[in-house]
Amino acid sequence: MPYTLPEGEAHLWLYRDVTERKQRKQELDRSRQFLRDTQEVAHIGGWKLDLQSESLRWSDEVYRIHGLPPDADVRVEDAIEFYHPDDRDTIRKAVDRLTSEGEPYDVELRIVTVDDDVRWVRALGEPVYEDDELIAVQGTFQDITERKEREQELQMVRERFERFASNVEDAFFLLPIDYSETEYVNPAVETIYGITPEEAYDDSMAWLRHVHPDDKDELLAEMEAQQDETSDWPREQEFRIDHPDRGVRWVQARIDAITDENGDPSQLTGVATDITEQIKHEQQLEHKTEELEQLARKYETQYRTLFEEAPVMTILTRSEDGQPIIDDCNSQFVETLGYDADTIIGSELAEFYTPESAERLRSQGYSQALNGQFTREKRELLTIDGETIEALLRAVPRRTADGSVIGTVAMYIDISERESVKRANEQLEEFASVVSHDLRNPLNVATSRLELAAEECDSAHLDDLEGALDRMGALIDDLLLLAREGKEVTDAQPVDLTTIVNGCWENVETNQASLITTIDRSVWADRSRLKQVFENLFRNAVEHGRADVTVTIGGLNDGFYIEDDGPGIPSDERDAVFEAGYSQSTDGTGFGLSIVEQIVTAHDWNIRVTDGADGGARFEITNVEFVATENSASSKYRRENN
Repeated sequence: MPYTLPEGEAHLWLYRDVTERKQRKQELDRSRQFLRDTQEVAHIGGWKLDLQSESLRWSDEVYRIHGLPPDADVRVEDAIEFYHPDDRDTIRKAVDRLTSEGEPYDVELRIVTVDDDVRWVRALGEPVYEDDELIAVQGTFQDITERKEREQELQMVRERFERFASNVEDAFFLLPIDYSETEYVNPAVETIYGITPEEAYDDSMAWLRHVHPDDKDELLAEMEAQQDETSDWPREQEFRIDHPDRGVRWVQARIDAITDENGDPSQLTGVATDITEQIKHEQQLEHKTEELEQLARKYETQYRTLFEEAPVMTILTRSEDGQPIIDDCNSQFVETLGYDADTIIGSELAEFYTPESAERLRSQGYSQALNGQFTREKRELLTIDGETIEALLRAVPRRTADGSVIGTVAMYIDISERESVKRANEQLEEFASVVSHDLRNPLNVATSRLELAAEECDSAHLDDLEGALDRMGALIDDLLLLAREGKEVTDAQPVDLTTIVNGCWENVETNQASLITTIDRSVWADRSRLKQVFENLFRNAVEHGRADVTVTIGGLNDGFYIEDDGPGIPSDERDAVFEAGYSQSTDGTGFGLSIVEQIVTAHDWNIRVTDGADGGARFEITNVEFVATENSASSKYRRENN
């Protein structure tokens, strides 16, 4: 401050240098402000070391991280000792370089708190200069334990995923939404796309190199569309790869988007699968399906012919509220009743019955047919002129492809006059010709194609189709026999009963059934047609008896009998068993015993049904002409050697 001297004397000024004090105060203010600022940052502590005084100051957060009270006195060496033994050398070297050379550091290390709890921290250090002189160091201290644990968990998951991905056949990939770089691929990229993982990392679009030229433009267009769309994830793409080692392969890429914090797609992740074999299988299946559909259409035409040309009146019904509505009818039904087909179709079946027959239909007949319990009964139909036609009715359930019952298939045989039977036989012969020539060939083709299809694919529909074809084959066989076996026998030859019986037994699937033959005679007969008699009667015994049924062949004064020890045939049904369409089984064709009667009648023999010795069914065939020899076996020997 200035000092005033007496007049005429000079002035004297005194000054004190307070720069250092001011600077120390400013530095102290800056340190305090730094500590206050860092204290305000959540979970980040601040520290400062004065190199001249070697005083170390921590913010409250640093004390908290170490588990120390805020007033604890900590020196630099004390602070280093808090670090994990495996990390102390790292932090010591970092601090030495900072305090001696002013080299900043940013490290992630472990500390051990006063409670022996290991924590991960991020420690930052930077120099503080004044007039180019390093006077202090300072930094931040942040607890990052939770982040490190998450990173370790993610790393563990990534390692496990990479181990898994390296051992699968599908190619995994991770890309940014703009395909700018490859973030991850697994080794299978070489098998799928024909490029190495190194090539994929060098060029994120390398996988496009081998895309088939015919598929590339469409694939690129889809990729471009992905850039503009932000929804419709995940997506699938199918295309071909012209693989350098494996030839043309089909690939299916399933792509999904990973969104950022704003919900916008930021990454693409996906799986690429080689679906070549699946495509080949689908193509083969489509080809086989088309072939089967063509056969089905052809067979449907043949079936329609069979339906229309059948020598019996046939209708298809559908069930509405438990009552039969006519869905279709053949020409025999139309011509017999005299109505137009348009009038019949869509009408209730009861409208074409007499009142008595209609009542039986409504009361129980139709429900029995729907349940497969309807065998064969007499019904009376009414023509357009009011004439009554007596008919034998055989009705079976009508099913859809999945087995659901939707109605019935009903067949009527007109038994009003013998002349109608004669006409039916003539039509049946003509019908047999249609079956033999026009249905057998497509049926054989369908069976062969079905066997090929079964080798190529596995489908429950094939089993249903095989059953339907077998069923149709059985119907065709029985219809042919029924049409042809009624002809009169004109070329009878001696036939040894024991020999033909044993041969027929071997031809029939008899399960655990047994055969007893007590007759040793020869008869004059048509061998092939007599063979059909025994085989049909054997099948009848096995199908309607027990698994271990016993069948006995014995002699009569003027013929022979075939009997079993099964359940037998009720006395009130014995007159009906030989009529066409009769069957006690829902799976039977109803022609077996009718064929037997046709053959017996053609030989001018008689047949009747009675009770067997053990309560089963006994079929007696009489009026038979035996070969007049002393012994059928010796007679046979002579015949074969003359």
